[in-house]
Amino acid sequence: MKPLKTIWHELSQPLPPGWTAADIEPAMTPDELYILRCALERSQFIHLAEGRANAVFSIREPRDPAIPRGFFQGTLLRVPKDTPDVTPCDYETLQDFQEKFIDVHVGRQHIVPQVLVKISQTVANNLNVKRSNALRAKGVKGDLSTIQAGYAMLVEDMGPSPDYKALEFKPKWLAQSPMAPKDATRCRTCAREALRNGKLRLRGLKTCIPVCPLGLLHENHDVVMSTIDRLAPQWTERDRERLAEALRVSGVLERLRDLQVEGDPGKDLFAKPSDPRFGLSMTLRDCSCFVRMPADEGLPVVIKLADVDKKNWREKQSYWQKGHADLVNNGWYKEEENLDPPIETACVLRLDYCLERGLDIPPAFRARLKR
Repeated sequence: MKPLKTIWHELSQPLPPGWTAADIEPAMTPDELYILRCALERSQFIHLAEGRANAVFSIREPRDPAIPRGFFQGTLLRVPKDTPDVTPCDYETLQDFQEKFIDVHVGRQHIVPQVLVKISQTVANNLNVKRSNALRAKGVKGDLSTIQAGYAMLVEDMGPSPDYKALEFKPKWLAQSPMAPKDATRCRTCAREALRNGKLRLRGLKTCIPVCPLGLLHENHDVVMSTIDRLAPQWTERDRERLAEALRVSGVLERLRDLQVEGDPGKDLFAKPSDPRFGLSMTLRDCSCFVRMPADEGLPVVIKLADVDKKNWREKQSYWQKGHADLVNNGWYKEEENLDPPIETACVLRLDYCLERGLDIPPAFRARLKR
């Protein structure tokens, strides 16, 4: 049985040219999956994080001569939570969507690899204990969700390690919404974040200026670097330059942008919300980008996407449509919200507007774009 790091390496290779979903075979045999299940039975787990529908654990493999040392190295366990009023896609559907749709359209080399496994009630009970202890230590009360036996996923760990620093961010909308006002001075992401910050301000809560994702694909390298400065403020200048170059060479963000635009060229939110291409666009507007920066400059920077789960358009349609209406009707795209002072953003659309007219450069970009 190969260690999982070998499996992750194999699943991170590009699909052969011309391959379609029909050509893709399972990453592991039934016998190998059985061995995995048995190994998990004897392993220990540490609760790391969770969202509304899933929880993530690290794996501490058992001291068992039948299980090679380092077998679970670089691997996490992701499990669904059984949560009241939440109906996420089942994991079989999610795995099939990634293998047959995401890997083919985005490129398997750009995606955090994962393997579908089954966990027993024994493992589920173990996870529930670890999770309950972790939540109690954080002061979380009243959580009614549980972990059940059934399907789970083993995924490559994209977190930091002694030889790698790590970064996680959401690329969001890498092109303006096709239904945004033509004279908008905020992109879809900055408009949405301004609306959120407006709600936080009204409640007296702290806000922060959002990072505009359009800056990552800007033709001006100084704008790209200004954006990366804000994504990775603790990194050295050299590592930020390495990240900019790695993003450019990989082409992953350009691919994301192109698929977002192709799947949503006009009014598909209202006209064709069930179209699989539109669904892919919305998935890719909500995915996460993970970066692992090696201390050794001779090694490549690793950039992969995760959270590429299939969207349930029937549940999301009205939410998406209402969100669009709020942004347009209440002036969030044009910095015309009914707040004094207006919410501060650092959108690249505003920057471009200022550069074209010789106006003052917005503060977030001044350090790089000196005039």
